Amino acid sequence: MKERLDSYEIKIVLERTIEACRKYGSDSIGVIAHRLDSQRNSEWSNTSNGNCVLVIVRDGQIKTVYLRRSSQTFDLELTRTRVLVDMTKTILRNPITQKTV
Repeated sequence: MKERLDSYEIKIVLERTIEACRKYGSDSIGVIAHRLDSQRNSEWSNTSNGNCVLVIVRDGQIKTVYLRRSSQTFDLELTRTRVLVDMTKTILRNPITQKTV
């Protein structure tokens, strides 16, 4: 995370991720945790790029943090989680949850 974000952004991402986990559970959740002012890194590079910070939490632990462009799709197939929530309130209107039968 340190190679992609500054210390202030890391603080925001962690606070919003903790808040999302408290509200929606930390078993399997994807969190759109922060929206950057502009895109970081370039397209078609070996590093993630975008203006949104996406955090994947499994079993109460952050497993990965990466950048994604806000113009791209955000869904459960992407995150492979049971819940996807937007803590920035700029991409998704409501959390996306896995439907159980």
